[in-house]
Amino acid sequence: MEITSTSPGTPSSANPVALPVARDLTQTLDILTHQAQAELGNTTQSLFFFGDGLQRAVVDGVFSLFTPHTWAPANILRLGYQGVRQAAQLVQALLPGQAILAWHELRNKLEVFTSVKNLSADLGLPAGEFIPLPQMVGKAYGVSPFLALWAVEGVGHDYTDRYWQHKGVPSGLLSAEQAPVPEKSLLMLHAGMGLSFADRLLGDLTSEATPDQVRSVVEYFLFLCRSNSRPGYMGAALESLGLQTRVFYSDLLHRVDQQLRLTAPEFLGFFWHGAGRGLYFSREYFLPVLRSVWCGVDEEARNTPDRLSSMAGLNWAVTLVNMRQPEIIQNMLRSPIESDLIQGFTNGAVSSVIMREDTTPGEPFTSDFYQNVPDAGQPFLAAEWARLIANPCRVGLQTYYPVLRECDAPDQVFRYQDLSALISNLKARQAGGGN
Repeated sequence: MEITSTSPGTPSSANPVALPVARDLTQTLDILTHQAQAELGNTTQSLFFFGDGLQRAVVDGVFSLFTPHTWAPANILRLGYQGVRQAAQLVQALLPGQAILAWHELRNKLEVFTSVKNLSADLGLPAGEFIPLPQMVGKAYGVSPFLALWAVEGVGHDYTDRYWQHKGVPSGLLSAEQAPVPEKSLLMLHAGMGLSFADRLLGDLTSEATPDQVRSVVEYFLFLCRSNSRPGYMGAALESLGLQTRVFYSDLLHRVDQQLRLTAPEFLGFFWHGAGRGLYFSREYFLPVLRSVWCGVDEEARNTPDRLSSMAGLNWAVTLVNMRQPEIIQNMLRSPIESDLIQGFTNGAVSSVIMREDTTPGEPFTSDFYQNVPDAGQPFLAAEWARLIANPCRVGLQTYYPVLRECDAPDQVFRYQDLSALISNLKARQAGGGN
């Protein structure tokens, strides 16, 4: 038996997907793996994530959750809350509709991930050559509007690498004088620049690095961001430290946090927002069926501000990647979100929509996303969508975004905070002449 998805949210470039009904977890993972390889090719990146994800599934005992003896009374207490919640998530993945949504989510992730990794080839950028930034940005906006956001971020990373290679340590790299590029490209160019700095510096650390060595990296990263960012954009570069650390140097996450806490605690919100964004692309959570997307926040962050920032960053990534298919995120609302993280969830949705509109203005998939109405037969889901996403996103775009632009503070959406209070403060500062 096959199920064909032709949902309205499916990207227009994608063909309807026919997936067999999975009878168990092994078959679910097998279906997703083979479908991904069929559409995206047997790339190094996909093999790395699939292989690592399956290894972790075995190590974590995921498969044992589906054997009958696991649920014997004597074993329930041993499983604990996390194990039971994970099992419930995996059971849901075996339902026909859930399997299709899991596949669409996985395909969306891989589309973004591989487009970033293959940026130079896709944009026709010759290896090793220094290419003027306006030319690179023009090529980035030549791809599809949806992928342009990540193409611009990738250009920021690639241009920074090329500049460092050809001209040495950059200074004023994205200043108005050195970077005559469209305003709409600046947020994600700064994010990409921050990724380049973080990757270059973190790559020099080993597992034996001393606290002083880690602090030196953090301080140099902050110096580079300050000396190369335009006013109102540095937060986008800072946030990339958390993203890069969580995705590729996860063993350093809390050590970097410790040194940032000592060096520049005012930037912790950006760091943990990036770490939350990185969670969504990390190996442990790359396969949608392995665990609830929200559970990683509690496993990573240790206090309320960091947890809220992580949730905001996580839902930022979830929203941007799956924006063309709101039913994926609607389905995620079925998984319980801790009540004290709800504000972080909504902030992530609103901030990502603002950033998306700023980077690719006027594209219909932005408004189509938050204006989407869940099936009338699911009144609870429809109410939650309106409360947590639709209404806040409408206010964010119509009320918050213009003020952020007028006050040269667009980078403030790269960290969790009370946006209503932020806008009030910015308006008051503006009315007082900036004092």
